[in-house]
Amino acid sequence: MTGYDLPERDQIVRYIKPRMIKQNGNADGSSFTLRTDMQNETGLPVNWLEVLGSDRSNQLSEVRRLSRLELRRNGRFAELNVGEVIRRVAHELDTLRIMHVPLTESEGFPADSSHALISGLPPGESDHALLVGDLIARCVVSMHPAKD
Repeated sequence: MTGYDLPERDQIVRYIKPRMIKQNGNADGSSFTLRTDMQNETGLPVNWLEVLGSDRSNQLSEVRRLSRLELRRNGRFAELNVGEVIRRVAHELDTLRIMHVPLTESEGFPADSSHALISGLPPGESDHALLVGDLIARCVVSMHPAKD
């Protein structure tokens, strides 16, 4: 995997499906675990906001435009600080990295310079993976609508 670590002061967002949002509006920790049905999944896709400019509203609009996912009206983007995620998880997992891995144009989708991955996560739905997912979920600083 190519890429470089994102600056710790910067922010990322991850799409959270409606069924993964708790009643209190927070993201469920399992939103931050690798999927067991995707054997070759090497990390969790996220978007690096600062590479898209300095205005948060414009950054989120651009993430929505570039998304290769089906965004749902009740879905949310969980915003996290890169450094906080790394610090919060470090005592449980020293392999975690948040890396810039831009996507090239393909299959009708435009290039996505904001694409990044949270890598080094434990596999599947192990107790350790769920613990790390919960730690990452506690780092969410804001939830944003997935659709304008």
